Amino acid sequence: MSVSKKKTANDIESEIDSRYDREMKKTDRGGGSCCSCTKFLVFILFLGGALGLIFGLVDIEQIENFFTGGNSSPNANSTDASGVSNFEFMQCPETGECCNGLQSNCDLRVNEIMFATLHNANHDKLLVPNHEEPLEGALEVGYRGLFLDVCKCENPLTNSVEITFCHGVCGVGTRDPTEVFANVNTFLDNNPSEVILINFEMSVGDPIPSDIWNVMLSNDALKKKTLNYDGKAWPTMRDLLADGRQVVAFAHNVDCTTDPKVLGCSSGRISNFFAYAVETAWDFPDVAAIKAYDLSCAEDRGANGLKNFYSVNHFVTGTFGPSKSSANTLNALEEVKNRVEACEAKTGHRVNILSIDFWQRGDLPQYTQTVNTARAKPKRSRFLRWLFG
Repeated sequence: MSVSKKKTANDIESEIDSRYDREMKKTDRGGGSCCSCTKFLVFILFLGGALGLIFGLVDIEQIENFFTGGNSSPNANSTDASGVSNFEFMQCPETGECCNGLQSNCDLRVNEIMFATLHNANHDKLLVPNHEEPLEGALEVGYRGLFLDVCKCENPLTNSVEITFCHGVCGVGTRDPTEVFANVNTFLDNNPSEVILINFEMSVGDPIPSDIWNVMLSNDALKKKTLNYDGKAWPTMRDLLADGRQVVAFAHNVDCTTDPKVLGCSSGRISNFFAYAVETAWDFPDVAAIKAYDLSCAEDRGANGLKNFYSVNHFVTGTFGPSKSSANTLNALEEVKNRVEACEAKTGHRVNILSIDFWQRGDLPQYTQTVNTARAKPKRSRFLRWLFG
């Protein structure tokens, strides 16, 4: 009978080392799967760290700046970080008439003044929004033009098709028109001297202007405030307000000539935009493209219409969608001034609508008042000479 030898600590340690060596040889012969897993894990951690560095420490606007030629630092502007205006848009005296913030605007016709305008005004939420805050705040600081995209979208809760505001795709940039109209009407009730220009773009689902007009009909007060344009000379701001009209409504992306009896298409309440307005191109990839004034100021859609209004698109849609960094550059007072003066000189048209993204960035309401004051001065001077001989 053999007696097993009692293992010492050294024997146990040697046995463990031997087993470890054998397992390592098996791993090496098996293609090093353990080592491969470790390398893959390290790669994932490295990639995550790199992405975190790019999107965490480097602002996305700096990346936009590389592609669009914008400015990653917000310019000195007329609104603070919370959207509260540092510029007093309402400059009328305490007594006397007032039209869109200025007494002198009352002498001007609707198609003679400039409206600071929001492009894709309904899109202030993800994905890739055109604005950082809702349009209601923009009205408070002096914006008087709203471009809204009208969509026909399915509501899965009611299993029906509804009229809504969206941007390119149902569910993106969505606002309820009933809510928007109610809020706009409240603003106009609180500011009876103000006139808003609205342009509806017929977008997803092939809506027609009568679809959105039918929604407006549900807000009787707003309907009554909407100009019933007769196709003659555009009224002065004074006459418009005296008649209780505070909304001038247009629509585009629909052929209003095929059926002139379609309610809200050519009935006068929602007029065909390009029958009365000519606009610039809108698909600018970077700031440099907008600064190429020979091209960026040229007539585009509406060139065969009456051209009562001249609409200038002043925004960049870059690699990452609507560009904040470009807005920092383009919405600054000097850049707005340069574009307007260049476009007016090259086309002979008076800029009536300057449409921008990211309304909280820049000085457009301030510039609008400067321009409108200058436009009204000759008319007011003639009126005073006639009044006092």
